[in-house]
Amino acid sequence: MEIKTKGVVLGRTFVGEKDAIIKILTENSGVISASAKGIKSMKSKLSAGCSLFSYSDFLLTESKGRYIVASTSLCEGFYGLSANIERLSYATYAAEAAAAISPDATDARALIPLLLNTFYLFSNSQKNLRLIKCVFELRLLCLLGYAPELNGCVECGDTDELCFFSPSEGGIVCRSCGNLPDTQIITKDTLTAMRYVQDADNKKAFSFSLPRQNLDEFEAATEKMLENITGYKLHSLSYLKQIAGRT
Repeated sequence: MEIKTKGVVLGRTFVGEKDAIIKILTENSGVISASAKGIKSMKSKLSAGCSLFSYSDFLLTESKGRYIVASTSLCEGFYGLSANIERLSYATYAAEAAAAISPDATDARALIPLLLNTFYLFSNSQKNLRLIKCVFELRLLCLLGYAPELNGCVECGDTDELCFFSPSEGGIVCRSCGNLPDTQIITKDTLTAMRYVQDADNKKAFSFSLPRQNLDEFEAATEKMLENITGYKLHSLSYLKQIAGRT
């Protein structure tokens, strides 16, 4: 059976001397793995479309749940990422996070525009890379049904003195309920920024800046929520923090 689909390459593992297994976020089937034969060859017509982070048109053959890339046409390669190790590390983390959530086809169609916009910003933007990462994390949570509660305390519903965040409970916590084991301080400006990201469209969601303290609070909240949902800390996150000098 042949399948035509657009997709984003989230990961690539070389097998043998010339072949690879690529992980693709597809519009039609969510995240799948496919064999790409001979892509390390200089004459390969598959190498560009199967490169990491590429957004491509794929023609796949499928048999008994196994996929092979028959042909591919590159739509966008995000080549700027490979020129800078820090930008590359951020993009690798975003790709691993998208794969770890394992979206189905419906979620994938919503996620692909966010992922492409994020790759573009990591590749080209002069914005703070941590801010781009935070926005991506929160938008990813929202798109896949894990949006944190940001308007009232997740414990009692109170809307006053909202000064803590609980990743395990998935939202904001008031001062009276702030004795949960994983609560962290979150200031008004950080909460305002998170609400803005939650409500804005994909492009406008990135159009602001935050001081370092607020970025620290924002990042701690979204990173821990993703870790709770996936059940483990993403491998690329530790490497990213080493590259960025935040171990």
